[in-house]
Amino acid sequence: MQNTIWKDIQNGDAEAMKILYRECYQDLYAYAFRILSDKEKIKDCLHEIFCELWENRNKVGDIEYIKAYLRTCVRNRIFKEIKDSSRTENIENINEGLQYSVLSYEQLLIESQFLENRRLKIWDAVNKLTPTQREIISLKFYENLSYQAISIQLKLKPRTVYNHVYGAICSLKGALKNK
Repeated sequence: MQNTIWKDIQNGDAEAMKILYRECYQDLYAYAFRILSDKEKIKDCLHEIFCELWENRNKVGDIEYIKAYLRTCVRNRIFKEIKDSSRTENIENINEGLQYSVLSYEQLLIESQFLENRRLKIWDAVNKLTPTQREIISLKFYENLSYQAISIQLKLKPRTVYNHVYGAICSLKGALKNK
């Protein structure tokens, strides 16, 4: 199906482009959200990617795996967006489940400061990872992809993927242990 839909798009079939958009949008959105948690920027990036794909359909050669191609486009666009805006995905509140109702005002203030410091430490540690390490960690632990699948998707050797995961985990442990 993917080969025929791409051929139709190359031939100017707008309906084929709509089908591709409907079939891939949610998956691409979820993939991008794991890297960058700004919903509006993700929507803008996806819109730009599909518009550019349509505009440049005659310039882009044959695509054997269109979903993988689109994921690569999304990954590159999101990393460019991160680099341009110097923003990374937000770190969720670590102790979301704490019951604050039984704590005094002073305890709440102390706990709030502690959590903010902890959040900043994690943020700082994650920001020290390379974009490749952040992406591989996301693919490994959020999408539950195997090392082999990650190596195929990112066009890296499996050993390189292992090394990136190991380096990222060591970096995070070291950064969080020392602080």
